[in-house]
Amino acid sequence: MTSSHQNKPPAFAPIAKLSRALRTGRMSSVALTQECLRRIAAHDVDFRSFLAVYEEEALAAAEQADQELRAGRDRGSLHGIPVALKDLVNMQGKPTTAGSPLLSTNIAQQDAGIVQRIVDAGGVIVGKTHLVQFALGAWGTNAHMDTPRNPASRGTDTLVAGGSSSGSAVAVAAHLVPWAIGSDTGGSVRVPAAFCGIVGFKPTIDALPRTGVYPLSESLDSLGLLASSVQDARLCFEALVGAPIATPETRRRIGVLEADELAPLAPPIARCHAQSLKRLEQAGFSLVPMRFPAPLAAFKEVTNAIMIAEGAWVNHRFLDDPGLPMDPSVRPRLIAARATTAVQYLEARATAASWQRAFAAEMDRLGLSAVAMPVTAMTAPRIEDVDHNLAPVHFTRPINLLALCGIALPAGQDGDQRPIGLQLVARAGDDHALLNVASEVAAALHPDPDRALSQEPCRA
Repeated sequence: MTSSHQNKPPAFAPIAKLSRALRTGRMSSVALTQECLRRIAAHDVDFRSFLAVYEEEALAAAEQADQELRAGRDRGSLHGIPVALKDLVNMQGKPTTAGSPLLSTNIAQQDAGIVQRIVDAGGVIVGKTHLVQFALGAWGTNAHMDTPRNPASRGTDTLVAGGSSSGSAVAVAAHLVPWAIGSDTGGSVRVPAAFCGIVGFKPTIDALPRTGVYPLSESLDSLGLLASSVQDARLCFEALVGAPIATPETRRRIGVLEADELAPLAPPIARCHAQSLKRLEQAGFSLVPMRFPAPLAAFKEVTNAIMIAEGAWVNHRFLDDPGLPMDPSVRPRLIAARATTAVQYLEARATAASWQRAFAAEMDRLGLSAVAMPVTAMTAPRIEDVDHNLAPVHFTRPINLLALCGIALPAGQDGDQRPIGLQLVARAGDDHALLNVASEVAAALHPDPDRALSQEPCRA
């Protein structure tokens, strides 16, 4: 592959600025959508983020958005702004493959709830993005439907994008669209955001509607947002769910993990994480040591007993025929999940509920607004170096099991210029407050917003 970082087009202006330009007539939605389509045509041959592009429908929606604005009908800050959808979201009349050729003829009969909200907000859907088969995998590879390429790749090294929302993350990181929809069951928005150097927001479960979305785990799935900045993510979220009734108070007490829980970190990540926490202290945050209800390693077994068992139930019809095109990193996990007993599944659900109560109590006891922790233990590896027996979700899967909201934001880069993320997590339902904290944390990490992240790495 050609050095993709050299082929990446320039970044879009912040969505708020694009929105103002549409309202003042300095830009049209048609022109902005045409620019996205031009970028996809010119650059996605390298990045491979899009599975399908809906040029005719997108331009028609953009024209309607322009006509409405000219007529004085303003649907809000996303009116006329292009967006991409992870291809497990139903769009009427279009196939929803969930990353599998087995579902190539699965034509949606109606729009998903999130699509209806985007349409109601005046958004312009330009296409569907690639993902890991059945959304079961955090590296971002797909043996049958193509693997998106991380725009952070350098030279001849082609890095994984992270998954399962690989295409959505790449489409934003490569500046092909201003924002995108993903989903997150154990880190599938936050991991690709961290690997690609963008923002990934996983709201509280069902904060964004899941109707019409192909599931992996009914208990753990959340729809999420991928954007270039916390400000963009907050604008998109508020446009879809409404602004908070009152401005949430930002308490400047943040929980941090004890040293033993950071042991899995690769040295560059550990150094960057320590530097990030130091910057937060310098910005006036109080950092409070805290522990999760159980060691983070203990979350793997409990999470898998729920997630993989539910995923096997959703996809069981594909498991018995070895000739069907199933990803070799997906089929064995789903087949193994059949051995999960009802007792084990119910015990895992009970454990999750108990840990959820304990985490909330600890947050209250310590008076924390959020917890700061790594997103992944390593930076994005090369595609050929991926070990599918491991998954980069040690620090993200607990957030889903505890039903929390979480956000990944850029923290810096390692010595090879591979992005490193910082994760902030908060109580269920505290989505707006978390976005406020994340805005302040982002400002502390990068006090000069006009300076490109690539020019101020952690140098870890």
